[in-house]
Amino acid sequence: MSVGGLAGGVRAALDGKEIGTILGIFGIGILGLALAIAWVVTYARER
Repeated sequence: MSVGGLAGGVRAALDGKEIGTILGIFGIGILGLALAIAWVVTYARER
């Protein structure tokens, strides 16, 4: 999911989209990645 957001940011950059759109897509991708890492860390602690 987060990889898709990062890939979308790269695709938007290559398509010449506005910088705000690019940063928004990258931000969603990075947020998804951070949430996934937080979930894994929490899961590992509980086991």
